[in-house]
Amino acid sequence: MQKEKKPVKQKSREKFYEELVKNVETDFAERQKARLKLERQWELNMNFLIGNQYCDINRRGDIVGVNSDFFWQEREVYNHIAPIIETRLAKFAEINPVFGVRPKTDDDGDVKGANLSEKLLTSVFDKNEVLSVVQRVTVWSETCGTGFYKIVWNNAGGTSVGSVNGEEVFEGEAEVLPVSPFEIFPDNLMAENLDELGSVIHAKAVPVSEIKRKYGVSLAGDKVGVFNLTGAGGVGGSDEIKGVLDDAAIVIEKYERPTEEFPCGRLITVAGGKILYYGELPYKNGKNGSRVFPFVKQECIKTAGSFFGRSVIERLIPVQRAFNAVKNRKQEFINRLSMGIMTVEDGSVDVDALAEEGLSPGKILVYRQGGKAPELMNEFTMPAEFAEEEENLVNEFVRISGVSDVTSSTSKSMVRSGTALEILIEQDNARMVVHADIIRKCIIGIAKQILRLYAQFTAGMRAVMISDKAGKLHTYYVDKTALCSDDAYLENENELLFSRKQKRETIMNLYSSGLLTDETGGLRPATKEKLLSLFGFKDLDYRKGISRLQEQRAEQENDIIRLKGLEISEIDDDAIHADEHIRYVLSEFDELSDAEKERLYGHIKAHKERINQQKIKGENV
Repeated sequence: MQKEKKPVKQKSREKFYEELVKNVETDFAERQKARLKLERQWELNMNFLIGNQYCDINRRGDIVGVNSDFFWQEREVYNHIAPIIETRLAKFAEINPVFGVRPKTDDDGDVKGANLSEKLLTSVFDKNEVLSVVQRVTVWSETCGTGFYKIVWNNAGGTSVGSVNGEEVFEGEAEVLPVSPFEIFPDNLMAENLDELGSVIHAKAVPVSEIKRKYGVSLAGDKVGVFNLTGAGGVGGSDEIKGVLDDAAIVIEKYERPTEEFPCGRLITVAGGKILYYGELPYKNGKNGSRVFPFVKQECIKTAGSFFGRSVIERLIPVQRAFNAVKNRKQEFINRLSMGIMTVEDGSVDVDALAEEGLSPGKILVYRQGGKAPELMNEFTMPAEFAEEEENLVNEFVRISGVSDVTSSTSKSMVRSGTALEILIEQDNARMVVHADIIRKCIIGIAKQILRLYAQFTAGMRAVMISDKAGKLHTYYVDKTALCSDDAYLENENELLFSRKQKRETIMNLYSSGLLTDETGGLRPATKEKLLSLFGFKDLDYRKGISRLQEQRAEQENDIIRLKGLEISEIDDDAIHADEHIRYVLSEFDELSDAEKERLYGHIKAHKERINQQKIKGENV
């Protein structure tokens, strides 16, 4: 009887998979059709960005070229969109997150765990170059209006921990991948956030060799459109941005949110009519161990009632078209002024030869005896409206994009004051603060998912190596219990609100006012080291980071002094050590016993006594 049941179960499972594949592919096709209009707008934005600006979307929804009305019309492109986007990207590249993690409680173990989580985040962002991924996604969001981050766990990443059955085993690591908006298909285009979706599809053109390596399934390859994700014969889109991947297939990953029927959600992966994976959502990447979509969405301009954001390029396209038209008509007028328009009496000259050769210098122009000599029409002057309209359009670029060349925009208004220029620069930055905040919030979302993945997959101790400001490499060890908090945040302010130059000027003002000096009016060595490092001149520090090393040594001594006491050392910087020990006593005051306080007080007193002795010797000298 058992042998008879197996074929039935196998047939039932195959039928279930066939229906599952059919449903996913049908759902994907419907979502493609619903989103087609948005894709065409994205393609149009990409064309205008790269300089293919004589194109438009026709009534059928296809991108077509726009022909000139006359053969002689100028059709040059004066691309203002590209430098505007490049400037915006350059400003957003100044974002440099400094992570902090709030502990779940004020318990000493939770506080230390939060500190280790901060170091883990810093290590992951540096090792995996996550900020480079942020810049790539920002290019997508600036161009198409939306970009996505995919946070996944790579079992083949990290340090090797041994081998099983001859295969090397790694500890694994989190990875952040950039995803274009062409690959994301929500079930509801009117939902504004990922949390509002019931399911989302991530579809991508993948080489069949990669599918074989990752899933162990062999598929027949074909030509696949990278952007519109259509098979052979259906690769459409603009010729300028058309991307085709040979010997590939479309991998469709459908993520379904947890429901009563499927408490852990579902992930269904399909390609070439075959099932590649079927199971629950793999990551506990939501709050309180819940399973959510492994994506973070970044928008350029948020749009009410729409899942996808809008790009600033969409606003600039009409202005760019008008600017190209004005510049080309102006150039045509200049051509008329320089080359002239000749009037010729019918039959007086060889018109064909004159049209072909023109009026070259030294040319002998023969005309019929008794006829009227050809002459140039010189009644042309450049209308002032051309210059006015050109200037208006340049100002329109600035108003729409929030990006301006301060020197050119202020030269005509005769603003020569440095203070006035600084105010204008601050105003330009203030207009993009909202966009920078969107990127910063996305970075926080990425950080939280990273911490949750490490809390889920970390087994045993994990080594985390980071370098301090002095360039020294430190190794910390993190286990699963230390990653109890995922409340990540950014400690530093928005860089567009307070630029590096403004920070430096503020520090110089603080120094000039005496707020950074000690009671003797001098700069303490530790303060001097930090200032040189902040200004980017730490190599000029003759002490080579000794103050930081003294601080680190004093931090290490705190626990030793607390337990059994410790004599001061000859190489200790007494001022630095005393300050660090006092800070420790104040921060842990309620947790210290009377005996521990006495040991710390005695150690601090020894440092202060040696400081007083050195002062007395200096006065006697």
